[in-house]
Amino acid sequence: MAYELEETIKDTLNCLEENIFYIDQDFHISWMNNSSKKLIEMMKTYLNIESAEDILGLHIRSFHKSSFQEELMKKGEFPIDMQIVLFNRFVARLIVKELIVQNQKRGYLLTWKDITEREQERERTKEILNELATPILQTVAEHTLLVPLIGELTLERLETLTTKLLKECLNNEADYVIIDFSGVTTLTDSELGIEIQKLTDAIKLMGADVLYCGFPKEMVKNMVSFGVHTNQLSFVSFRNAIRYVVSELQE
Repeated sequence: MAYELEETIKDTLNCLEENIFYIDQDFHISWMNNSSKKLIEMMKTYLNIESAEDILGLHIRSFHKSSFQEELMKKGEFPIDMQIVLFNRFVARLIVKELIVQNQKRGYLLTWKDITEREQERERTKEILNELATPILQTVAEHTLLVPLIGELTLERLETLTTKLLKECLNNEADYVIIDFSGVTTLTDSELGIEIQKLTDAIKLMGADVLYCGFPKEMVKNMVSFGVHTNQLSFVSFRNAIRYVVSELQE
């Protein structure tokens, strides 16, 4: 006979705002707390059910076709923390723990966290990657910021950088901003040169001087061919640029 959750356990889990499901040892959904019922009601169209209660007795594979989650649970290394795609539309973070009652394994408690639209998750991941790809660093020179550009330079990255950099200039009362192009691998869009100039002009309006350094040869050729003209100081390397800034600050 399958184990049923005791009423005291159910009452405790119902007090939680997290989405918690009790899964029996055959990987069927045997119970869910009140928070989970609300979630399932929102997703019943994808499950082809009329009410949340209809999922009771369903195998966990009813939510996604992969057996990966089941295999991890059989492997027995708990807690399990994973991210899965549901119905090819939602992204969910799942945390699975064994349910031990009176020293006996009775099944599993599965918690669904961060249920989001897959497209929203992609956008959030993209934003995080853009943030990581456009770091803004403080340097040894006072009120001087370094922006090391790495990888492919795109209009989207420059837009993200502009917003972020202007904020950092204000927060750090920046006098100098060094933009290091040595890590750039690709510059093919003719509008990029114009956007670089716009970024430079915006920084200057904030009261900071802009220095360029580390231009790869191919990038220089591209910028010339794109008709980009600038009066900004440019240096072969960051070392030379920071030396210049330090000498200016000491005067």
